[in-house]
Amino acid sequence: MNLPPARRYRGFFWPAVLILVGVIALLANAGLISADRLALLSDMWPLVLIVIGLEIIARRALPGTQGDVAAVLIVLIAAGGAVAYIALAPNPGAIHPLDRSAPLGSLSKAAVEVDVGAATITMSGAELGDKLYQAHIDYSGSKPDVNLDRSNGTLSISQGSNNWFGFQARHFTLVLQLNSTIPWTITSNGGASTETYKLATMHVSSMDINTGASREDITLGPPSGAVPITVNGGALTVHIHRPAGVPASVKVSGGAISLDFDGHQQHAIGSLNQEMTGGPDLYRVEVNGGACTVTMDTTAAG
Repeated sequence: MNLPPARRYRGFFWPAVLILVGVIALLANAGLISADRLALLSDMWPLVLIVIGLEIIARRALPGTQGDVAAVLIVLIAAGGAVAYIALAPNPGAIHPLDRSAPLGSLSKAAVEVDVGAATITMSGAELGDKLYQAHIDYSGSKPDVNLDRSNGTLSISQGSNNWFGFQARHFTLVLQLNSTIPWTITSNGGASTETYKLATMHVSSMDINTGASREDITLGPPSGAVPITVNGGALTVHIHRPAGVPASVKVSGGAISLDFDGHQQHAIGSLNQEMTGGPDLYRVEVNGGACTVTMDTTAAG
């Protein structure tokens, strides 16, 4: 009695998938394939569609045993190709360096926008002469995009994902030096991040940080006017350091929050506010998140 095509298809395809996964896992356990290559398994979904389509064509074009043999060959060839891809494709976990810079030119002010996922970011002001910025990136996954729009002085650093399902863990470390002779607007959008800003020697026009679970350490110099500093995210630990005598206001809102403003500690659920009055040159800090721990002090180093 001949099985219906759909039943024969189920009989060949899914056992082959289990065998393929088992073979790849065995090769990884034996050290023949590095464990970080297993992330490439998520790239195999187009192959599944191709195999299903080829099997349907083979069974309709070749009757009986010929169709069964063709279906088996299709699965075996696809499995062999998948194993070869996992073993020989570029390693998704490999870390690559990238260095970029650009001349200052006639720019009198600039902005930087960083848009990545989980990352370690260190940003600082520096004496760069005729350079606008100097960036060094260590990354895995897709190559980051670093672009400068001279029409408005905006430096954009981003990294897209070439993995549709997000299974691949990526490494992204950015060390960015900004020319301290001009004012900067700073924006950072990311995921779980550790970010350090050493900005004591430069003029910051504003900062806007949007993140997930992150740790922010921000060292600021003397402000010019009322400078807004905004941090939005989930679980946040934010430390902000300013020069002694510089006035500031801090507003924290979210779930369980803690605020230490110049040694005065407060804890609450909802929102907290602290303010040091002074002249027109000050920092206005706003932190919004879930669980927030915020410190504002005057231990800024030069």
